[in-house]
Amino acid sequence: ATRERASTALAGMGFEVLPSAANFVFASHARVPGEALLAGLRARGVLVRHFGQERIRNGLRISIGTEAETDALLTALREILAAA
Repeated sequence: ATRERASTALAGMGFEVLPSAANFVFASHARVPGEALLAGLRARGVLVRHFGQERIRNGLRISIGTEAETDALLTALREILAAA
């Protein structure tokens, strides 16, 4: 349920979220590069995985945690996107 909530919220912020049945989602944003998202999240204490390979360097692998962790992720991403 938390994964679906996170996926829906991410899509609502303009992320492309790949379908997932795992405990993580892979998401990318058309306007903000993955490295910039990673830096902004780290500055706010939110850790996600970023890969530097050409085909997926704009995406983030986001593990699904608790509801509180998901809320922190979504809040941080809203702040980052608003500042971009």
